[in-house]
Amino acid sequence: MKDEKEPLEQKQNSEEEEYSFLQEIIKDEAGDQAKWKHDVLRRIQLGLIFGLVACFTFFACKPWVEKRFEEDPTEVTIPQDEQQEEDQTQQEEEQVQEQKTVLTTETYQEMLNNLKQVSGEVRKSVVEIQGAVTEEEFSKDQEDKEKSISGMIVADNGQELLILAGEIPVKDAKIIRVTFSGDSQCDAILKSRDAGLGLCVYAVQRKNIADDVWAQIETATLGGSKVVSEGDTVIAVGKLYGCDTIAGYGVIESGENYLDKADGQYQTIYTDVAGDISGSGVLVNIRGEVIGIINTSVRSDDQTNKISGYGISDIKDVIELLSNGKNVPYLGVSGVEVSSEMQGQGIPQGVYVKEVDAGSPAMAAGIQSGDIITNIADADIINLLGYHNTLMKQNVGDKILVRGKRQGTGGEYVDIDFGVTVGYKQ
Repeated sequence: MKDEKEPLEQKQNSEEEEYSFLQEIIKDEAGDQAKWKHDVLRRIQLGLIFGLVACFTFFACKPWVEKRFEEDPTEVTIPQDEQQEEDQTQQEEEQVQEQKTVLTTETYQEMLNNLKQVSGEVRKSVVEIQGAVTEEEFSKDQEDKEKSISGMIVADNGQELLILAGEIPVKDAKIIRVTFSGDSQCDAILKSRDAGLGLCVYAVQRKNIADDVWAQIETATLGGSKVVSEGDTVIAVGKLYGCDTIAGYGVIESGENYLDKADGQYQTIYTDVAGDISGSGVLVNIRGEVIGIINTSVRSDDQTNKISGYGISDIKDVIELLSNGKNVPYLGVSGVEVSSEMQGQGIPQGVYVKEVDAGSPAMAAGIQSGDIITNIADADIINLLGYHNTLMKQNVGDKILVRGKRQGTGGEYVDIDFGVTVGYKQ
C-alpha cells in the first residue's frame, strides 16, 4: 500500500512542478486606475513646471546667448584710389564725347533722362538722419526737416549698416533715427565721430531692417575725386536746401582747392549746383560714383548759395577708421610742405609747423610753430601727405617718437625729438 502511494505522490508533485508558472493574481482595478490618473497628473505638472522654467531661462539668457554666439562684425575696408591715370583718360574721353555731341532738344532730353536715372539709383544709398532728446521731441520735430541731415550708406559689416554723414544738429541726442528710401525708419546709434572734419558714422542693426526694405537700399559706390576737372558734370543728391531730399545737376567749378586742417590738407570740390548753407548729401559723377561729401565747413565766402564738399579720395582713410569704430589719430599740427624755394633759404626738408592746436598732443609734447618735422615713428617725412599717411597708421594711445629740427639763436637748425602720445579730436 505504501508502495502504491509513493508513485501517486510523485505524480502529483510532478504535475505541480509542470504547472507552477501558472499563478492567479487578483487585481484591484479601481486602485490601479486611480494610481494611473495620479501618475499622469504628476507628469503633466512636472512638464508644466519644466516648461515654465525653460521659458524663463530662455528669455533671461537670450540677450547673453545672442551676444555670445553672434558673429563678430567684419572689418570694413575702404578701397583707396587706384589706376587714376586710366580713370582720368576714360573720363576725359567721356567729356570729349559729350562736347562732340550736337545739342538738340532730343539729345538734351536724353541727357536729362540719363542724369535722372543715375540720381534715382544714388537715392537708394542716401538716407535721412534725425536726432532728438526725447520721443516726444522727436515726434514734434519730425515735420521740421531742418533738424535732420542726409547721409550715405557706406558699408555693411555683417551686423550693422554703416552710414556716413555730418553731425546731426541736435546736441546730446538720445534718440537717432534713420529714414531709408521708401520712408522706412530704424533706430541708429552714433558709432564714431571725427570732430576735426565734422564727420560721423552712424550704425543701424541689420536685424532691425525689414526684408522689404533691403530691395530699396544699396551701399554707395565710392569713386575717386583726384581725377575730376573743371566743367565735369556733377550730380548732388541730398537735403540740398536743408529740407526734402532732392537731386541737383550742374558742373564742377573747381576741384583743385585744398582745405587746411590739423594733420592734413583735404581736397574740396566746388560746384555751380544751387543749395543752402545747411545743405548735406553727396556729390556723384555721371557713373553714379561718389566723388564728394557735402559739408558746410567746406564752403568759401563766395560759395554761400552753391553746393561744395570734401573730395572723397582724401577722406577714405578717415571713413575706414570711423566705420570700424576707431578714433582718427590726432596730433594737432597744421603744417605745410617745405618747398624747394624754402629749402634754398636754408630751411630743412620736411613739414613746416605753422600752428599747433591748443591742448593738443603736439602742444603737450612741446612742438612749436616754426619747427620742422622730419620723422614720425621711424618714417621719414618729406611732405604733408607723407605726414598724414604715417599718422593714420598709428593707433590712438600709442607713444611715438617725432623727430624734427628747430632754429637756434644763431639761425642754424638743430635736431630735436618729441615723445608724443597719439590722441583724437574731441
